[in-house]
Amino acid sequence: MNSSVERPAPAATSFAPLRRFLDRISHWTDDRTAFRHRIPIRGRIALFGAGVVALAVVSFSSLVYVLVEGSLYRDQDAALTTRGDDVMRQLISRRGFQLSPFDLPIDITKSSDIFVEITIFDQNRVASTGKINGVDPVLPTALLQSAPFDRGSIVNARAENGPLMRVYVRQLASPTGPAGYLVVGKSLSGIESQLSGLRLFLVAAGLLSLIAAGAVSWLVAGRALRPLDAMASTAEDIGRTQDLSRRLPENAPDDEVGRLQKSFNQMLRQLEDAYHRLQAALVAQRRFVADASHELRTPLTTIRGNVGLLLKRDDITADDRVAALHDIAGESERMSRMVQDLLTLARADAGYHLDKTLVDLMPIVQEVTRQAQILQPSRRIELLDGVPAPMVGNTDAIKQLLWILVDNAFKHTREDGRIELRLENANRAVRLAVADDGPGIPQDDLERIFERFYQSDAARSDEGTGLGLAIARWIAQEHGGRVYATNNPRGGAVFTVEFPGESKVLAKS
Repeated sequence: MNSSVERPAPAATSFAPLRRFLDRISHWTDDRTAFRHRIPIRGRIALFGAGVVALAVVSFSSLVYVLVEGSLYRDQDAALTTRGDDVMRQLISRRGFQLSPFDLPIDITKSSDIFVEITIFDQNRVASTGKINGVDPVLPTALLQSAPFDRGSIVNARAENGPLMRVYVRQLASPTGPAGYLVVGKSLSGIESQLSGLRLFLVAAGLLSLIAAGAVSWLVAGRALRPLDAMASTAEDIGRTQDLSRRLPENAPDDEVGRLQKSFNQMLRQLEDAYHRLQAALVAQRRFVADASHELRTPLTTIRGNVGLLLKRDDITADDRVAALHDIAGESERMSRMVQDLLTLARADAGYHLDKTLVDLMPIVQEVTRQAQILQPSRRIELLDGVPAPMVGNTDAIKQLLWILVDNAFKHTREDGRIELRLENANRAVRLAVADDGPGIPQDDLERIFERFYQSDAARSDEGTGLGLAIARWIAQEHGGRVYATNNPRGGAVFTVEFPGESKVLAKS
């Protein structure tokens, strides 16, 4: 015996044929109605509104027609039944049913009045108050013979020589068997005329409602889509005039269109900001390229001049040759530093980010202070305050930043000058300051000195690429901090770098 139990097929597998069938129907419908994609949105809304109204009108008209038709037939059947029962009571009375000699016959083909027809077998007589072309109506024999004795039945019947009628039929009973028939009828032409008029009214009302619904939907859709037309016109104008300051009025209600207007304006604001940033970036790039070309021209000119001097003149002295070679070496080194700085800034502009780990600034500052004192023994370089300052950062980049500030202090401090370094840890912020006793910085240049290739007038005669402080600012920003310059009241300049401390970085993370 097999112990394994057959598992039922998954629901997805069971409904796969149905899903494929529905997909085929959907694709077929899409192919046959592809023209709808060429209809404008306003037209689609109008057609949809007209379609909904048409469906409602058709449903309502059908319901009204069925109710009215049923009511007419019920009223007619009730009238026939009442008249038939009344005639039957007269027939079973002692006097029997007597036709009045003054009764005028009813023309069934033209009148909707009720007629009565009695057939008596033993007298071989037919008495009828209704005539068709001057003769009594002749109903099908099968219909008469199928009528019950105890009650009347109401059916539709067509006389052999006349129109369709609604008749009440009942057999007359006697002790020996059927004694005759009782027929109470009425032509259906009246009801058909009323129903025909009702159909005409419903069709006309439906068409008028459909036209009105289409027109109203068209107008309402146009009013609802007016903000979208304004957005399209604004977008076209912006594309033609490049004026990103254009805005849509934000006085619309808080609906889908209103939110779309706000989103469109927000997008325009973002595009305008991005455009201005791009323009500023292009201007800065042009200035950067022009400044780089200008800065590189000087060392290249010096190198080319000295090389030409060495190649063209044979009578140059040994001292001049050595001086020329020193100039070439110095300018080459300066140009190499500039190219390296340009590469650093280019990587920064390309979105390069530094890898960061938990570091302590104290050993870095101590190491740079010690090395700077060895390089510049004539100047006094001191670390006045030094406390452990843990932070999340890149050791090499922080060291490069500190060397940029120290090297800048070297350039603006006399040979026997003093450079002070301070390291403070306020738990939520780490502050590093480098102060010198040089001439200071003009007030108007305190912010501009961090621009690329910018050098204040006091430093124009000094060597430098003009890129160091720009690199320092990028490094500070990469660590979530900032660098700024101030003038020391006692003389000289102070460059301060503020980094977020370890506790602040951990709190944000």
